[in-house]
Amino acid sequence: MAASVDIWWTLGSHAEPVTAAPRARAPSTVPAEWRRGLRGRFLTDISRRCHEQRSWNAKGAARGWRFNLPAGQHLSLTDSGNCLIIGVGQGAPIGIDAERLRPVDDAASTLRRLHLPRLADALGQMAPKARQRAFAHVWTAFEAFLKLERLPWDAAAARFAGWQDKWGFEADGRARFGGPGVAFQTVDGIPDILLTVASPVPARISVREWGCDPIVMPRPNGRIQPVGELRRSKDLCR
Repeated sequence: MAASVDIWWTLGSHAEPVTAAPRARAPSTVPAEWRRGLRGRFLTDISRRCHEQRSWNAKGAARGWRFNLPAGQHLSLTDSGNCLIIGVGQGAPIGIDAERLRPVDDAASTLRRLHLPRLADALGQMAPKARQRAFAHVWTAFEAFLKLERLPWDAAAARFAGWQDKWGFEADGRARFGGPGVAFQTVDGIPDILLTVASPVPARISVREWGCDPIVMPRPNGRIQPVGELRRSKDLCR
């Protein structure tokens, strides 16, 4: 079976308050803030949507909603600012991470702390806009790999550092990875966000906005989107 990843995103809150009503029924491995309020509703809706797909492995689904586990269905969560993102993998484990595309003052020093001096030197030769994109590519790849492998930070950093010769950059900062054993796929379909999916093999990726919560959501341009403008998809909001 070919690997596939479904990505859903929405604009929500930076973190749900402790007082927000719990909603999602999920294992304790899912962070508490993802089981409350808007995040909990988002997670519950995507869980229901995926369990209704007949193509999903029944045995895996019967064990319940899984969080970034290397068997059956695979869930990974990330957020950047007020953008909330859920990735669901089938056929291969996944890890996802997102960064808002913005200026980064200490990109090179951050990569040096990650034991990536050659990549830090490469970024130092780039124009500011290309540098911010290149850093977002590398950093989200590392964080996605960390989630994929479920490793301690130092262990993941050591393995990731061994691949620094496998990275290359285009003039605009877009990164390409040519190493074995893991695929890093970038997703540009979310406004102002760069998302990376890490998996053992390349996967078919689909991206869609979650439109099931009928509330007013701030858009990336700061405009408040009226409820009537929210895109609602019948196959997502059953």
